[in-house]
Amino acid sequence: MTPKANVLLVDADAESARVQSGILTRAGHRVVSVDRAALALERMRAHNFDLVIVAVELPDGGGIEVLSRFKEASPETPVAVSASRPEVDATILALRKGAYDFLRKPVSEDLLLGLADRAAEIKQMGYERRRALEELHSEKVKNFELRRNLQGQYAFNAILGKSPKMKQIHDLLQEVTATDSTVLVMGESGTGKGLLARILHYNSLRADRPFVEANCAVYSEGILHSELFGHEKGAFTGAVKQKKGRFELAHSGSIFLDEIGDISPATQLMLLRFLQERRFERVGGEETIEVDVRVIAATNKNLQEGMERGSFRNDLFYRLNVIPIHIPPLRERVEDIPTLGMEFLERVSKKTGKSMRGFSSEAMEVMTRYSWPGNVRELENVLERTVILSKGDLIEFSDLPPNLKDGAVEGAEVKLSLYENERLYILKTLAECNWNKKLAASVLGINRSSLYSKLKKYDIGRGPSSN
Repeated sequence: MTPKANVLLVDADAESARVQSGILTRAGHRVVSVDRAALALERMRAHNFDLVIVAVELPDGGGIEVLSRFKEASPETPVAVSASRPEVDATILALRKGAYDFLRKPVSEDLLLGLADRAAEIKQMGYERRRALEELHSEKVKNFELRRNLQGQYAFNAILGKSPKMKQIHDLLQEVTATDSTVLVMGESGTGKGLLARILHYNSLRADRPFVEANCAVYSEGILHSELFGHEKGAFTGAVKQKKGRFELAHSGSIFLDEIGDISPATQLMLLRFLQERRFERVGGEETIEVDVRVIAATNKNLQEGMERGSFRNDLFYRLNVIPIHIPPLRERVEDIPTLGMEFLERVSKKTGKSMRGFSSEAMEVMTRYSWPGNVRELENVLERTVILSKGDLIEFSDLPPNLKDGAVEGAEVKLSLYENERLYILKTLAECNWNKKLAASVLGINRSSLYSKLKKYDIGRGPSSN
């Protein structure tokens, strides 16, 4: 017979307490429900409970504070903490204080019953089981700390660049993260599509759920089917055991499908069906599996041309292209190169322990005139190599690799100088702001007096009406 738990439910939200109590009682668990911490401590002194579920906010004390008092009163009793919108820091603190789990309201029935069933088993555990539980708890703390670090690493300010195009992307991302809509990220190799996908995930409501990647270009058609959707034991030669696919592993989180433009017609059809129905079968299996995932796809190919050639399905494109984001190549936003350059210089300095001050004007001139076919990735790699090989604390023209200097010289006739680039950038910004200089200065990230100095320097008139 499955053991049942004695549960103490501490929640000032009457409706939440009623629902949780009903779920537990119908499953045979015994529940005592109170709405204050003081009452809960009285009950704990009078009775032995197998599980305590305490809400973060209570009339006579915060849930984290109460948690410590509960653990002092009964160190062996598992205490779970619940909250409507749990913050990562609060979650980590609760786990460090000894919380057995941290629940997001409304708590799902399966999760609640699973917690109660495990609590009932804990009282029958011996020393070895308790030690295993402690190790699991320690691992859970580490996972939450790792998740917090990832959220910091992929904050919105990880999008580098002040050009109008990058500001538009930044603003769009802040709107998109609040939704579960499918996103299609387009851009050349090295522009940062993977970074953008992570920013989308780690700033969304799914941030504490899995982020799973799949590079569609590195697998053959048959292997890709298995990677995405999994397979059953014996489905094909070498399938010695059941395997979950990336979609299944990403359940409740996000999946990033990179190089989506490279998948075969058969895979396109399978992906289309998933996007329509949100369910699939493993390769060689008959069971239909439903998952809840956010799909973020990326490609460096022109899918419009693929549709015209018949190599990419129109219906799949429209399913993927719910929210399109195009990342411009670096050569189309040269005004971002100084910002990117300084950021990468700081990163490499920390990595190598070599302090760097910045770039000479000659070196920056070459960097802004080079076409950067490898985009941001190439810029980062070039600067890492340059810092390691440089003799001083300032990147000079002589420190740059030959291909960079040669590429800049060859393109000198068709590329604009730094002077011309800034002049055109200011003109373009003024035009977009309808020659509102206060607004233009804000967009450019300078004050109005600096803007007027630049207008004089570049001989820019008052607006379309000036001669």
